[in-house]
Amino acid sequence: MENLNELTIGDFTNIFNYLLDNNKRLYEEGQTPIAIGIEGEAGIGKSSVIEQIAKKRGMTFCKLNLAELEEVGDLTGFPQKEVLLEWKGKDGNIKTKWYSENMLNRVPSNVKITSKTRMSYAPPAWLPTEENANGLILCLDDFSRSNALFMQATMELINTGKYVSWELPKNTSVVLTSNPDDGNYSVSSLDNAQKTRFINFNLKLNINDWASWAESVSLDSRCINFALMYGDEIFAKHNNVQVANPRAYTTFCKAIEGIDNWNDPNSLSMIINISKGCFLEDKDNSIGNLFTMFLSKHLDKLVTPKDMLEQSWNVIEPIIYECVYDIIDGNPVYKPEVASILSTRFLNYLMIYLGKKGSDCNKVQTRLLDFIDNKRKLFSEDLLFHIIKNIVAKYPNKATKLLSNPLIRNKVII
Repeated sequence: MENLNELTIGDFTNIFNYLLDNNKRLYEEGQTPIAIGIEGEAGIGKSSVIEQIAKKRGMTFCKLNLAELEEVGDLTGFPQKEVLLEWKGKDGNIKTKWYSENMLNRVPSNVKITSKTRMSYAPPAWLPTEENANGLILCLDDFSRSNALFMQATMELINTGKYVSWELPKNTSVVLTSNPDDGNYSVSSLDNAQKTRFINFNLKLNINDWASWAESVSLDSRCINFALMYGDEIFAKHNNVQVANPRAYTTFCKAIEGIDNWNDPNSLSMIINISKGCFLEDKDNSIGNLFTMFLSKHLDKLVTPKDMLEQSWNVIEPIIYECVYDIIDGNPVYKPEVASILSTRFLNYLMIYLGKKGSDCNKVQTRLLDFIDNKRKLFSEDLLFHIIKNIVAKYPNKATKLLSNPLIRNKVII
C-alpha cells in the first residue's frame, strides 16, 4: 500500500530549500537552526540531492557516514587538556582564552600562561576551518545505523550546534539520512525524544526525478530510455525484496555505456551477464529479459533530446515521427508510451538548458512552435501542456518570452 506521507525527491527539494532559508533566518535571530531528517530506501539519491542543492546554493557540503566511524571521537573530536591564557588588550582590559596544552610553545611572550586548566574536546578533523557566507550543510549519513553513543552525540549537535568546547560554523544546517525501520534494514529504532528533535521526511523513488538527474550528468541516453520505459518493473519489490535501486542501476549503466552496439548477440550476452553482477537479487533475470524486449522495440535508437532541440526541424521531424509511430497494415499507429519517454527527456533537457547562463529562449520558443504547429502529431496535447507548464513554473522570467506567442500561451490556458 502506498504511504501517503511519502514525498518524491522533486517535492522535497522545494521544501528543503525553504528550510535552509528558514534556518539562516533562525541563525541570524540567535536561534538554533532546525535539523532535517530524510528517510528512504537505499540508493534513491538522498545524500546526492542534498549535495546537489548545497552546490547550487554555494554552500559548503560536509558528509559523514556515521555507520563507518569506529570511535565517537571521530565525530566529536578527542579530549585534550587546555590552559587559560591572559593578556592585556589594546583597550587596557584583560583578555582570556583557553588554549591547547600541546600548543603552549607557540604562545607569544606578552601572554601569561595561568595555572587554570580544563579538559575539553579538540575540534574534529572533518570540521571546516574556513567559514562560508552561504552556510554549511552537515550531512550525517546512515544516522540510524550508528550506535547509541554516536546518536547521543548527534543529538547534542542538533540541540545546541555545539559539542562541549567547539561549535559548528555559522549558518549550519544538520541533515540526517536513514533507511526505514521496517525490518529490511539493520537500523536502530528512534524513541520519541529523538524523533521530536528534528523534522523528518519520508522519500520515495520517482523515476522522473532520477531521469532528470541522469540527464544532468549526461548518463548514457539508452539507459535513461530503458529506465523510463520499464522503471516500474526495474525498481519494483518482488516478495518484499527490491531487485534494483537507482544507485545499483546507475552503476549498471556506467558499466555498459562503453558497449556501442547493444543489438549484437555477444554484446547483449555481455550486458545480461553484467546485470547479474549488479542485481544480485534478480534470481529470475527479469532485468535481462526486459533488456531483450527493449532492444526488440528499438528503444535504444530513440532520438536524443539534444537533437530534438538543436537539429533543423526538416531533419529531426521525420526522425521523431519514426520513433512515435508504427506502420501497421500501411497505417500509422501512435505509440503514446514512446512519445511520453521523448517528451520527458525533452522537458528535462530544456530545464537544464534554460538553467545555463546565456541560454537562447528564442531557440526554445521556435522549437516548441515546431511541435505545436506540426501537421503530424508528435506529442499529444497533454504532453505539450506538461512541458510548457513546467517551464513556466521553473523559469517564470524566461517563460515571459515563450508565452508572448499565442500558440504557446494557449497551451497552458485551461
